[in-house]
Amino acid sequence: MAMSPIMLTAWAVGKVPSLQIDGYRDSSIDGLDRVTCRTADGSVITISSPTTAEAALIQDHEHAAGRLLSAGVRERLGFSVPHTLAAGLMETRRIVVTKEVHGTSLVTLRDIKPALPSLAHALAKLHSLPTNIVKKGSIPVNTSLDCLRDAAGIIDRAHQTTRVPSQLLDRWDAAIEDTELWQFTPTITHGDLDLEDVLVDGNVVSGIVKWGSAAVGDPAVDVKAVVGPTPPEVSAPFIEEYLASRGATDRRIGHRARFRAELDIAGWLVHGVDTRDEAHVDEAVSMLTSLLASVTDNPAMSLGAAAPKPVNLVVDISRPASDESAFEDNAPTRVAEPIVEVSPSPAAHTPPTVTNARAVVDASESSRTEAGGRAGEVIIDAEVEEIQSTIAETFFSREERPPRRDDSDIL
Repeated sequence: MAMSPIMLTAWAVGKVPSLQIDGYRDSSIDGLDRVTCRTADGSVITISSPTTAEAALIQDHEHAAGRLLSAGVRERLGFSVPHTLAAGLMETRRIVVTKEVHGTSLVTLRDIKPALPSLAHALAKLHSLPTNIVKKGSIPVNTSLDCLRDAAGIIDRAHQTTRVPSQLLDRWDAAIEDTELWQFTPTITHGDLDLEDVLVDGNVVSGIVKWGSAAVGDPAVDVKAVVGPTPPEVSAPFIEEYLASRGATDRRIGHRARFRAELDIAGWLVHGVDTRDEAHVDEAVSMLTSLLASVTDNPAMSLGAAAPKPVNLVVDISRPASDESAFEDNAPTRVAEPIVEVSPSPAAHTPPTVTNARAVVDASESSRTEAGGRAGEVIIDAEVEEIQSTIAETFFSREERPPRRDDSDIL
């Protein structure tokens, strides 16, 4: 049975006696009965009840993130996040009352550049939170090795579609093998940040929403929200501002963010193949073609890996040049494999925003530092050896994540 806005608001007022609702509108979506309300003190709240297991799981994750980012933690962040005011049951239906965040979505601004320094500071503060505030089981906790395996799994699955240019596969394989790229300290992350999730008041970040994918992991997954859709002249200063504000030595985070943004396209391709959606497949293939053209012979598009060493070919001149048997190509050849059934990619339900050469951060040599200078962030030798041993591993199954919900502005 669907729950009407009147039923939801009546339940919320009964649970939170101080709540005074001045106006409301029905904001229900598939899988979620929901009403968005304006209160007497000018706050915005949502009252929601999931109707599917998938929607309930999203609500669980967002509720866990809201509890993690408690009032004391939010003060350290300097921006707001949605948090739970009340939760309970009406008969067999679960209902959650959430206080939402004021602000305008960053993507609605005519020019986002003036707001990017504030976003850099906001992400730096988020990634500087101590991970020991995370209670066991509240949000996923990943090591740098877990992040590497996840990336390698996406590449393997994309390879099996036979639709990815071999040059891009080689580029991504080189990034996987670049152990320096993966020497970072996992942090608390939003996990699925998009610029539309960033709310601003003027040019200052006032809040970040949609925390259903919050986790401890690679901070580059958040940084890619800027690196992916913006040109180098915009994203490079953003990275510099972020590093300066955080005071971290993860100098390769820009390269890793670009790499992850490129893998979003691969994930979109895998999703299209999994769902047999030819429109998604064609869109992903077109984006991969544009990406290949962008990075070919363009040093600014480097992922930071060292250039391969030249190979000296020794030819036996005693044999006739026309004798083709005198030359043998021992280099490994990538062989196209048939499309196989694979589980859906969790990050592949919204098309990525990286489409061309200008959607990456400047890969200047000045952004690289020696691994030995990263106190507290260098992976121990045993873990590096384990990283290298996992490069050839294949599928790493992950749980599918539901598509984003579209929360429009209220009233």
